[in-house]
Amino acid sequence: MIADWMAAWADPAWAEDYDNVGLLIGHEQQEVDTVVTTLDVTEGAIDYAAKVGAQMIVSHHPLMFRPTRRIVDSDRDGARLLKLIERQLAVCAVHTNMDAALGGTNDIAAERLGLLDVCPLQPVNDASGAGMGRIGSLPHSMSARDFALFVKKVFDIPSVRLIAADPDMWIYRVALCTGKGMSFFRDACAAGANIFLTGDVTYHEAEEALTGRVCILDAGHFGTEQPIAEAMAQYLQQQDQRLAVYPYLQARDPFMTL
Repeated sequence: MIADWMAAWADPAWAEDYDNVGLLIGHEQQEVDTVVTTLDVTEGAIDYAAKVGAQMIVSHHPLMFRPTRRIVDSDRDGARLLKLIERQLAVCAVHTNMDAALGGTNDIAAERLGLLDVCPLQPVNDASGAGMGRIGSLPHSMSARDFALFVKKVFDIPSVRLIAADPDMWIYRVALCTGKGMSFFRDACAAGANIFLTGDVTYHEAEEALTGRVCILDAGHFGTEQPIAEAMAQYLQQQDQRLAVYPYLQARDPFMTL
């Protein structure tokens, strides 16, 4: 039932070909009365689920991306899989399908920024209105530098990386793709964006962007996607008030800014 509710919000058909979404661990007919939502299935999230008595974890990032050849406790993923199975914790993942979904990771980011007239950068091939990335307009123009500081504040993150030939240039049209989204940068440019907000920007991508007219703001993979844990908890609670749902909010960005 939980996996079905998540699929009703974020259709698995919207997931990228490389992705691994849906019920990944567990019995399909397992009784569930307590759920933990999280960005990642980490040791902390697993321990938290056990602490609150959960039978299921709903995660944005799949624990398993590639075929698993061994499940041993000396391997990071193997140790996590063993712990999940030993504690009889089911796992459901909603990844790039949640990025595409209405109200998903990208819409949450657009809402935090207060963007107007928001639409997908790359719509899916149906009438749902879903799609990858988002583009919209700020209520008021601001400099790229001020926008970077604004993003730090609304996402509550310690630092961002601005790539701009002129950090004082005025911006109005904002495109974004949470997580690792540079594959949509050209879509952002073609759509008329002044700045592209994403995470995981590489050195060479940044250096190339300096020669163009569109700024890039790297707010981190974790920073742009962590809000989904709470959003998924709120959604599941709305489906059944009897369900106990706990977002795992103690996660932290693996990168430490010194």
